Amino acid sequence: MAPNKIRLSHHPSGKPIFDIRQQGVLSVVLNLIHGTIVNLISDVPSFLRLGGMITAYKIVPDEIDEIKETLVDWCDEKELNLILTTGGTGFAPRDVTPEATKEVIEREAPGMSLAMLMGSLNVTPLGMLSRPVCGIRGKTLIINLPGSKKGSQECFQFILPALPHAIDLLRDAVVKVKEAADELEDLPSPPPPLSPPLNSSPRRLTEDKGVQCEEDDDEKKDSGVASTEDSSSSHITAASIAAKIPDSIVSRGVQVLPRDTASLSTTPSESPRAQATSRLSTASCPTPKARLPSCSSTLSIAEVQSRCSSKENILRSSHSAVDITKVARRHRMPPFPLTSMDKAFITVLEMTAVLGTEIINYRDGMGRVLAQDVYAKDNLPPFPASVKDGYAVRAADGPGDRFIIGESQAGEQPTHTVMPGQVMRVTTGAPIPCGADAVVQVEDTELLRESEDGTEELEVRILVQARPGQDIRPIGHDIKRGECVLAKGTHMGPSEIGLLATVGVTEVEVQKFPVVAVMSTGNELLNPEDDLHPGKIRDSNRSTLLATIQEHGYPTINLGIVGDNPDDLLNALNEGISRADVIITSGGVSMGEKDYLKQVLDIDLHAQIHFGRVFMRPGLPTTFATLDTDGVRKLIFALPGRCRAFWTLGPPSSKRG
Repeated sequence: MAPNKIRLSHHPSGKPIFDIRQQGVLSVVLNLIHGTIVNLISDVPSFLRLGGMITAYKIVPDEIDEIKETLVDWCDEKELNLILTTGGTGFAPRDVTPEATKEVIEREAPGMSLAMLMGSLNVTPLGMLSRPVCGIRGKTLIINLPGSKKGSQECFQFILPALPHAIDLLRDAVVKVKEAADELEDLPSPPPPLSPPLNSSPRRLTEDKGVQCEEDDDEKKDSGVASTEDSSSSHITAASIAAKIPDSIVSRGVQVLPRDTASLSTTPSESPRAQATSRLSTASCPTPKARLPSCSSTLSIAEVQSRCSSKENILRSSHSAVDITKVARRHRMPPFPLTSMDKAFITVLEMTAVLGTEIINYRDGMGRVLAQDVYAKDNLPPFPASVKDGYAVRAADGPGDRFIIGESQAGEQPTHTVMPGQVMRVTTGAPIPCGADAVVQVEDTELLRESEDGTEELEVRILVQARPGQDIRPIGHDIKRGECVLAKGTHMGPSEIGLLATVGVTEVEVQKFPVVAVMSTGNELLNPEDDLHPGKIRDSNRSTLLATIQEHGYPTINLGIVGDNPDDLLNALNEGISRADVIITSGGVSMGEKDYLKQVLDIDLHAQIHFGRVFMRPGLPTTFATLDTDGVRKLIFALPGRCRAFWTLGPPSSKRG
């Protein structure tokens, strides 16, 4: 019997997504259809990040009956909560896992299949060749994953957010289901889609890059600009975003502002063509945003263009321009519209630029991503090699008694030639001597004569008929010269590093890792080594974030604790911008009178804030901004004090670097 509380978590911090508080075990099972994926079995704990138990896994052939038998047994007899199958979901004739699953399940779960397909299509167009089936039998959820390690991991991540609630529902976990429902009820509703004025048809309002403008339907089709039907609160998935025109509101990750906060609008007298030109002219400018408390007015188009053309768009002064004196005039309602999780995720990915490449020694390649294909410069093996210990023979001689003319050992090149009626003793991996074309294993021989001191074999009887090429690895059998052994984009692990050593490639070109700077904000924070004082707490967010980032192998910079003061925030951000590619902050982004971080980003640094609120909890005030300086884009993740949002938005962005 399992412990009374089992945790399932996919976060690097180990924080649980959900708990199982009833007696029992949450079983996650791998049914490996193509029975050779041993590395996936060994990687299951890190793959799922389970705190529970994996009670069973099994390798079965591509046979519908055997797959069905295993699924029924695990559902009905073992009563597992979750079964994951890997492999057999493609177009090959023996890919029958979906058909077997359909015959077993009682109810389908098409939403999960759709989530995997749409997520896969956003990674590669080959995702359309997958045929996953998800469904329910009794109280067991069955999910088909692809056969590849990378594909199965990615698809599992696509459905992971819904798994806790799904399993709670199947297990009749009333308390957990009610808690989830209450959390959803507590979330603020996303803003409704903006509706065009009644007299605006057939011309419709679109909001692109924070600019309200009108255009004809035909013009809209040509330009591909998203209409107001795609509001910032719409539930848009990665796949549907990818299918839209790149300059759409969503694909640029730009906020769609409420009408009362977007003051940059063209006049009704402007023609559609003029409006289109206006949009293009401001394409590279920071997105106009809802104004923050210390700003007296919104930006005009001329001001936005002026900001773009200014060479000093980043304030390097130690003094902030944020006005902290007018506390009574601060916003009572958040100035930023809610952004859906889908939009936030896509925005972060699209605003993340690839950092470039660097050359490293292959020993330092763990976790790195190859930037170029790697080709073999030699044949492997470079000589005909024996597969077994035995005797190198001439196949045409057949069975019979043979004189032994010497031996060939691994690491040495034989100098004698095997003539008719002769053999040479060989060891595994040793070169085959000239004249021999087969190897007979020692078990198929009989020693006839040896030297007086027993140190040499002189004559042996071959008991079997050898075939030409028997138990010999020919030149280039494993790897051929010029063959691509590792493709661009490969994530390097121990196997890949071993392969590089095999082919003699010691220097490889990889994608650069982003340098990540982390700081915590708050007057109440102390360093972990400090003694507590009244009103103070120790800072744990920074340590957690730094450890998580270092776990992924990224270099980090510790910016320390920064007080709730605009000048201090500006100086710390400037230091992070000058030294790092990504800046992560925790605290100071909500509605408190000391939450100045967004104002410093906007007013002092002129950063482009892509979103200031995300439709999730915890993490509602999560903010994402970018800053282009000296031709390099810096990413800024401003997290609330409960910084769990980083595990949703941060790692995908870092992996693109």
